[in-house]
Amino acid sequence: MTNQEFLETATQFLTSRAGLMRLEARSQARLLLDGATQTRYSHLVAPDHVLEPGMFQRLQLWLGEAARGRPIPYILNRAPFFGLHWEVDERVLIPRPETELLVETTLQLLSNAPTNAPKIADLGTGSGIIAVTLQKNRPDSAVFALDISAGALQIARRNAETHGVSLHFLQGEGDWLTPLQPFAPFDAIVSNPPYIPAREIESLEIGVREFEPRGALDGGEDGLDPYREIARGAASYLSETGFVALEIGATQFESIRGIFETRGWTTEAPRRDLVGIERVLVARIGK
Repeated sequence: MTNQEFLETATQFLTSRAGLMRLEARSQARLLLDGATQTRYSHLVAPDHVLEPGMFQRLQLWLGEAARGRPIPYILNRAPFFGLHWEVDERVLIPRPETELLVETTLQLLSNAPTNAPKIADLGTGSGIIAVTLQKNRPDSAVFALDISAGALQIARRNAETHGVSLHFLQGEGDWLTPLQPFAPFDAIVSNPPYIPAREIESLEIGVREFEPRGALDGGEDGLDPYREIARGAASYLSETGFVALEIGATQFESIRGIFETRGWTTEAPRRDLVGIERVLVARIGK
């Protein structure tokens, strides 16, 4: 079977077996083919290239996984973020484009900070995309990556090594901040915490609810438990000019702002994503 023939056959298979719209099915089939051949748009670059038996068998296996809803990044063990590729598996969330706004916001705020060697904490680092990207873009910084999951930290360490940066990795034991205590104060505390209300998780698409780690999704009854904990304790971990930058779910800004301001924080105007959704909350103490 040639590259082009596989693309057409796989598209039909995913349309019929997984119930995908043809455009999405073709996109998934192309990503699998590109992943196997290590060539972007291989059906265009080499449409008549005949797939080797081993590669064809691998693609058949991957197609079966895609048909049952397993996300393509987990099948390929890689996902894009901030112009780079990252190792991922079911121990960590799949990177989302919205999280790039959190990184961009943090870098912009640090560029205006008085310190030349900022100390940064990334809470719930997962695959390490935030921590590693911040370190790559601010090589003068000291970045501490915290997660409760030993498996996630394994992935984050490998991603840091792949991208040539050195981080300080910390494993938590059930709270968001305590492991940072010996290293405080920090100039920035950033996080993309779980923010989905527990009752809504079962209504999410199959790739999310069945494959992504539940602990990285479930934010408690109303989705806001992590923000309450951070608002309650983060002030004592910040430098005098430090800030907290947090990714938030759509429609959550006002509720989370209230949580922080009730505890004496001052919040800035929300940072919005490309479609205008409020995605990042920035807070400082007493300013």
